[in-house]
Amino acid sequence: PVLNNTFNATLEGTFSWNEQQQSSIDLNFNPTQRFALANEAGRPVFVQSTSIFPATGAIAPGDNRITTAFNRVSQQVSDLAGMSRQVSLRISPTRFSTGFTWSAAYVYSSNKQQVRGFQNTAGNPLVVEWARASFDTRHQISYNLGYNFFDAVRVNWSGSFRSGNPYTPVVSGDVNGDGYSNDRAFIFDPATVADPAVASAMTSLLATTDGAAAECLRAQTGRIADRNSCQGPWLQSAVLSLSINPVKFHLPQRATVSLSVSNPLGAADLRTDCSDHRDLDAA
Repeated sequence: PVLNNTFNATLEGTFSWNEQQQSSIDLNFNPTQRFALANEAGRPVFVQSTSIFPATGAIAPGDNRITTAFNRVSQQVSDLAGMSRQVSLRISPTRFSTGFTWSAAYVYSSNKQQVRGFQNTAGNPLVVEWARASFDTRHQISYNLGYNFFDAVRVNWSGSFRSGNPYTPVVSGDVNGDGYSNDRAFIFDPATVADPAVASAMTSLLATTDGAAAECLRAQTGRIADRNSCQGPWLQSAVLSLSINPVKFHLPQRATVSLSVSNPLGAADLRTDCSDHRDLDAA
């Protein structure tokens, strides 16, 4: 009990250490570095320059293999680790009410995991590094509201707001020549890059993309992007449910009548848009 027994509060903390997490290793990958990309902070490349088609950047198969008799030879291993931390605070009124009820909760979490470059790489796919997990949602706020109308109709609204999932800026293709299209993007600085075409493209990208995504890219100009260094927008979800007391409506006591609407705010927004379109058509 807190605030003179007005509310019940629950504070919880959780820490977990996860071992023997799975990943994959390409046993036929040749880790010999052939050259490095000077304009991308020395990103290593594991094929000869003659194996790269200049017009498209496509890489001829076989040059990055120990033996050309096989393509990928994947071995599943369980040698990685992960770490999760979470703190949650839940609050609800102490006094019981048959009419109005509510509760709210806040959760902060942090999830990190080891990843091997064959999953997502900035250079050598054999390197293991710690990074933010793809399911790492840092903040979440949930709530529940309920009201009992004349002990006949019970209305309940529950929902949550949560911060977006992280994501990685990647290149559409294979830059380092390891045979996997999972290379993180090098974020060129439009003010310093020598190629005018690249400078123009980066300027256009930063000017037209989403604000949060653009800020994430600007914070990493001049280097290869970190894994899961950007974050999507906040998301909300809600469920509206109605149920009736069968006794009040002279129904059998075992009868159950209820209605549930998922994402009612989205439905209301859609309804508003339809009304606006009808008004414009009438005008």
